[in-house]
Amino acid sequence: MILLTFRDLVYRKTRFIVVTLLGAVVFALLFVMTGLVDQMNVEPFETVGVLGSDVWIVPEGISGPFTAISAAPISALDAVVAENKNAAVVSRSSLSTADMTDEVIVVGHEPDGLGSPPIVEGNPASVSGDLVVDSTLGLDVGDDVTVGAMSFTVVGESEDTTLLAGIPIVFMTLADAQNLTFRTTDVISAVLVTGAVDGLPPGAKAMTADEVAADVLKPLDGAITSIDLVRLLLWMVAAVIIGAVVYLSALERQRDFAVLKAMGAPNSALLGSLALQAVLVALSAVAVAAVLQVFLAPQFPLPVVVPARTFWQLPLLAVVMALAAGAFGMRKVLRSDPSQAFSGAGV
Repeated sequence: MILLTFRDLVYRKTRFIVVTLLGAVVFALLFVMTGLVDQMNVEPFETVGVLGSDVWIVPEGISGPFTAISAAPISALDAVVAENKNAAVVSRSSLSTADMTDEVIVVGHEPDGLGSPPIVEGNPASVSGDLVVDSTLGLDVGDDVTVGAMSFTVVGESEDTTLLAGIPIVFMTLADAQNLTFRTTDVISAVLVTGAVDGLPPGAKAMTADEVAADVLKPLDGAITSIDLVRLLLWMVAAVIIGAVVYLSALERQRDFAVLKAMGAPNSALLGSLALQAVLVALSAVAVAAVLQVFLAPQFPLPVVVPARTFWQLPLLAVVMALAAGAFGMRKVLRSDPSQAFSGAGV
């Protein structure tokens, strides 16, 4: 029966190739959409984590330091009772060069203190005018840039420091960020703490790093829901494609199935033949899609990182979907009448 299935696929190889390619396009989009959603969900936790703070002290009444305007007097730093603490400034701005302008998130930190990122090239920001940029900006150490109305020189580069679906973070000294954002050094956005917090200033609240990251995800809820809906629609398209080809195969092979039934072949063997065909089409399409997504993902404007688990989850789901989609074709097998084997034409 297995050999019969392979021979049928060879006989209808043009259809098999076309359906496989159509399915591959759909599955490649599923790979990319899965990577996009996963990156959106992981991004804030990874980025907030590398800033090194366990707890963020921010004013009460704001959702979080990256999603709302946060301002507190510099005296709030002294009022926080904690062993290891640093003031920080967080704001949104634009970075400009002679060739481009990009939206960026500004993080001002004390030199080598909490809030400074791991450096992959160059040096951290340590004096006024120093700037560390995320690698996605495509800048080099030594480049001169403008952030807001202030001039900076790129002294270092960080990696994987983006938020809100790919907006890069730039890091500068605390004083530069204060002057850029508040036009004074008497105001900060937050106090970053590692370890326990034993006391808070009036009107302040403590947020864990995970709470800050979860708050960053909230503006993306609509986008993530929309992408999930598109993924559901893509699964439906894949099911229609594979279900249609299995159903057509069942119709065309109905007389063959009647002959096999007349020879004593059990229904289970005949159903297995069609099920195997559906699975082979689905797995072939997923295999082609796994290659196709390598070229497709870099074309998206947002970062796409397909998680490793997708390469076994997607084929597994594709097999389940193929079997479900082929159910209508399999019903034709069960209804095949052995008497058709002796009729003049198949029904």
